[in-house]
Amino acid sequence: MQKRNLIAISFFVIFYIGFGIYLTLNQEKIIYQPFAQDFDSCRAFADTEKVNQNGTRMYVSGTVKPVVVLYHGNAGSACDRRFYADTFLKAGYDFIIVEYAGYSNDPTPTGHARTKSDVINVIDFLAEHVVSDVTVVGESLGTGVASYHTSIAPPEKILLISPFTNLTDMARDRFWFYPTSLLVDNAFDNVKNLSNYRGQVTIIHGGKDNLSPLELSQELYDSIQTEKEFILVEQAGHNDLFWHNEAFVGLNDFLLP
Repeated sequence: MQKRNLIAISFFVIFYIGFGIYLTLNQEKIIYQPFAQDFDSCRAFADTEKVNQNGTRMYVSGTVKPVVVLYHGNAGSACDRRFYADTFLKAGYDFIIVEYAGYSNDPTPTGHARTKSDVINVIDFLAEHVVSDVTVVGESLGTGVASYHTSIAPPEKILLISPFTNLTDMARDRFWFYPTSLLVDNAFDNVKNLSNYRGQVTIIHGGKDNLSPLELSQELYDSIQTEKEFILVEQAGHNDLFWHNEAFVGLNDFLLP
């Protein structure tokens, strides 16, 4: 019996270490989940300009009005986010819907560094077109991207949809049985990136979100030292947030001048 127990424990330890190594080496592949939607042939944005700024692609409606920059979540593609664009237009904004490296049939690998480069290219595009009235919106993983943008070029206001504190905390919630602080490349730290921001911050989060923990969103909110609002959509999960009218009301109220 003792020998069998030792064998069982050995298998467990080998699996534990092996799986931990797998998670560490493949963390960016786990985080970024692009869909093979072709950027140029996206019908949802057939009426917009398709811009390539130093390798970063984006759907742009214009740069004359105040501009909303949207950084989408980790799954799918920018092509899936037309409903945001329509809401921005109705509220009187132009929009930039950003696509990440490695998404929408881009052969470039996904990753934190390349996504940060996308942000720099978006900021450069805004500067080249002398856009001074900028609002930034991020959803899920895109809240990390949006906060990174804010830390470099602070917008007028920022909306975070289903945000988190940082990627280490997200990993700890999912893989609590590993020392995630030692294994995870914490590239997007929303608490740190928003620590010096003094514009308006609005957070919308679902009360039944089982992917981006509500507790982390509340912790982020508590850390923000500026004008802020937290909109809790009690019955919403992560992927059905905008099936609930409270979320749309919150989005439209945020967009008001």
